[in-house]
Amino acid sequence: MAPDLLAIRRVTVRGTWRDARRTGPVVIGVARLLGDSEAMTALRDAVARAAAAPFPVLIEGESGTGKELVARALHEEGPRRDETFAAVNCATFSDDLIETELFGHAKGAFTGAMQSRRGLLEASSGGTVFLDEVGELSPRAQAKLLRTLQDGEIRKVGENVTRRLDLRVVAATNRTLAGEAAEGRFRRDLLYRLDVVHLHVPPLRARGSDIGRLATHYWDRTLMLTRGRARLARETMKALAAHEWPGNVRELQNVLAALAVAAPPHGEVGPELLPAAIRRAAEERRPTLAEARRAFDRAFVHEALARAGGRRSLAARELGLSRQGLAKLVERLGLAARRPL
Repeated sequence: MAPDLLAIRRVTVRGTWRDARRTGPVVIGVARLLGDSEAMTALRDAVARAAAAPFPVLIEGESGTGKELVARALHEEGPRRDETFAAVNCATFSDDLIETELFGHAKGAFTGAMQSRRGLLEASSGGTVFLDEVGELSPRAQAKLLRTLQDGEIRKVGENVTRRLDLRVVAATNRTLAGEAAEGRFRRDLLYRLDVVHLHVPPLRARGSDIGRLATHYWDRTLMLTRGRARLARETMKALAAHEWPGNVRELQNVLAALAVAAPPHGEVGPELLPAAIRRAAEERRPTLAEARRAFDRAFVHEALARAGGRRSLAARELGLSRQGLAKLVERLGLAARRPL
């Protein structure tokens, strides 16, 4: 018998989500979506708004950006949070098998069908079904899914009986489905059914200010598994921030996992243990305009304070600032006066 896709990785216990492999509570809802960048703040706001509505959601984004995390956040923020969340990767099944997994089959429907089996859609009724890489569905599977979304009913393979469903459908793709539809590779009518609410997950290279927080978060999680106590050196963090991350968050997770294996059990982990491509990117990276301005401001204010012997009142006069304005600037730039006011 084929393995049952309904072995959901998360279970609901009195409204609090817990990971089946751990005993403690896990982060849920929009709190899953880490980052303070403008792009991630906008995404969290959009997820929170979409979660309360019953409409289908289409999530687009590059591979490794965390589309399933967004889907889970939608489910956990919405009114179906205590019901089933079921995920299936449409790219991993053949044409015949995906129909069986989604819609189920009757006993004797094909060779080896020794008993009737519910499909993912029926078993998830009342909850949320997440169709990952929906653009990989065959034309036949697309047609059957369209009928299900239109009628709110399913029919098992090899059976004439229809069954009513109550589902929140969330789909995801690393392609642009509008472009796929224009090329005739995806049904336009199915696209219109799925793309009611549209969410775009930004690539990691568009979230440069989030890399440090993400690296710290996943490094801590990795150390929980390896029981290490090493910490990432500042130069290592700078090298991670300079990388383009074509594989997005998934690539960052994998790099940190490999780094944890190579790292000493204690002390700092230097950039020399990073992959060569990441080290080269750090060496070749030029500062951004904001970084260059900050470096100039630090040097300029530091020199003024040095000439004034650390007396901020004199330095403020030279810089054309009030003493309070200089105090705020010193704090923002991370400088310390040689002497108090």
